[in-house]
Amino acid sequence: MPASIARRLQALAWGERAIAWLHVDAGLALVGAGGNLDAYGLTGLRLGEPVADQLYFLEGLLPPVDSPYLVPAVELAGGRAADIHIHLDGDAIWVVMLDVTAERDAARRMQQKAYDMTLLQEREAQLNRRLEAANTALLATQRDLEASRAELLAAHEKLQVQAVELATWNRTLEGRVAEQVGELERMARLKRFLAPALAEMVVSSGDQHILESHRRDIAALFCDLRGFTAFAESAEPEEVMELLHHYHGALVPLVQAFEGTLDRFAGDGLTVYFNDPLPCPNPAERAVRLAVGMRDAIATLAAAWRRRGHHIGLGIGIAQGFATLGQIGFEGRFDYSAIGTVMNTAARLCDAAKDGQILVTSRIAAAVADTAEIVELGPLSLKGLSRPLAVLNVAGLKPA
Repeated sequence: MPASIARRLQALAWGERAIAWLHVDAGLALVGAGGNLDAYGLTGLRLGEPVADQLYFLEGLLPPVDSPYLVPAVELAGGRAADIHIHLDGDAIWVVMLDVTAERDAARRMQQKAYDMTLLQEREAQLNRRLEAANTALLATQRDLEASRAELLAAHEKLQVQAVELATWNRTLEGRVAEQVGELERMARLKRFLAPALAEMVVSSGDQHILESHRRDIAALFCDLRGFTAFAESAEPEEVMELLHHYHGALVPLVQAFEGTLDRFAGDGLTVYFNDPLPCPNPAERAVRLAVGMRDAIATLAAAWRRRGHHIGLGIGIAQGFATLGQIGFEGRFDYSAIGTVMNTAARLCDAAKDGQILVTSRIAAAVADTAEIVELGPLSLKGLSRPLAVLNVAGLKPA
């Protein structure tokens, strides 16, 4: 193992950690493995065969986009969890697993204790409120008793009926509140990456299984600003925040209008994909129409900033292919994301796009040939892709 990776392992391996490593060649075949493989149930690995066919959790991660690359808290065999560290060493790939089961279990226990404490406090508050209400009723009943025993008996009977009704109403109300809180929490999570209408559809159907890990053919769109780095170096932080606010305010409503799934914000970068988690019949066309709308919106925004002496543009890349999608994260903090070569291809096309260009693959171009004006640019060599890729530019949309 290279000395640089060995030193990094030594820095990570504090306490009782189960460390294991895999050595993968440029063809993504497993050529070596070592460390505490037993801890992860990996004793039956076959050298010389594709690593993705043997280890499901590496599907879509190799080859990595960046190095080193970290996938935190991945659930492995036997109930263990491990941080997956991926390093590039020339043409070779090193995959290192560092056990984080204890941290995961400790976090879950802490969250459960916090939840139990909150529940106890709420129950105590409810009990206090009920005791205060009962005390008030008792004082009123005592005053009535001094005036008339008959009135006291009638009030006592009425109080019993009200107590039964109150208990019934409280049980009904608690159930409704718990249900509404659950729906609000699910809606808040879904609206981070789905259009509001789609999020409401998922919540109303009560089917959360579509958010579990799965594989699907999607159209992925990446975009970021041209000239943003130079702008951020010379502008004040308040101006940078203002630009990003206007930038996101212009593009996010468009994403929602075209019912795209918003993956993430990364500074001036934006990731959107179509046909997941809810399928659509024309993901490529939606992605291209969204890209044209984004380009037009940013052109208007750029004109306003140009008058202030800042030159801002937009580059977009679109690709279509299979990806693995699902919730990524840990208890209490999940994101919905996609992993696969199609995401890397769209990102690299975005990097290569000049201001105003919408670079697409030949598959996207074929899907929108009847609706968009396409210009061939020829094959381009993109970082992270082993072969040159046929690239085309969307000049605009054809008249309806």
